[in-house]
Amino acid sequence: MRRVVEALAVGAGGGVAGWATGSLVGLPALGFLLGSLNGVVSGFAGIYDWRSRRGWTAAILDSTWGLVGTALGLALHAVNVVWPGSGYVESLSRRRCRHVYAAGASLRGGFALSMGNVISNAGGKVGLKGESERARRRRRFVTAHEELHIWQNRWFGPLFHITYGGWLVMGGIVGLMLWPVVRGRLFNAIETVAYYDNPFEYWAYRNDGYWPPRGIHPKLGWKRRIG
Repeated sequence: MRRVVEALAVGAGGGVAGWATGSLVGLPALGFLLGSLNGVVSGFAGIYDWRSRRGWTAAILDSTWGLVGTALGLALHAVNVVWPGSGYVESLSRRRCRHVYAAGASLRGGFALSMGNVISNAGGKVGLKGESERARRRRRFVTAHEELHIWQNRWFGPLFHITYGGWLVMGGIVGLMLWPVVRGRLFNAIETVAYYDNPFEYWAYRNDGYWPPRGIHPKLGWKRRIG
């Protein structure tokens, strides 16, 4: 019963916030729908920590400045609902201001995928259960790397997606142009500039204490510091 009450309350608040946000771009109904849906889903799952300023901030931003990412997160929820064995992890989600799926949709095997407040395929090829060093390391990765992407979406809003996507495209072109000079595998050169050197990814890898990551092109990755 408490979950239902929280879902309705957060859904109502999210709907109002989403309506106000959507009104700024002439799409109040869409904003209301997205804010309400996120509120109902996230409220029922109980991801927001109402005892902390951080929890309130996450809830507000998810239905306002970060609404574009929230919409993508809702789509990722929909995919993972029908994805075999996606495995929603309540222990890493409830009151953590995030939704975590151990498996589920991903753009590349072994890599996690974060959209809005949703982390999909968080366990990668290792998994999240158990007390092995690799499992503990993977759980740290969820908090230090993937959760940072969630907050990047909340802090930067649509600018996050524009910048990330723009860097991905232009970085791919630059990597392709540099490949004849640096040699090595073509895909490695393109991936390094387009993905690993993306400022948002560099920030997340550094926050996780894992830079340079395995597989990065030795001549194209950022040095320890870029500023």
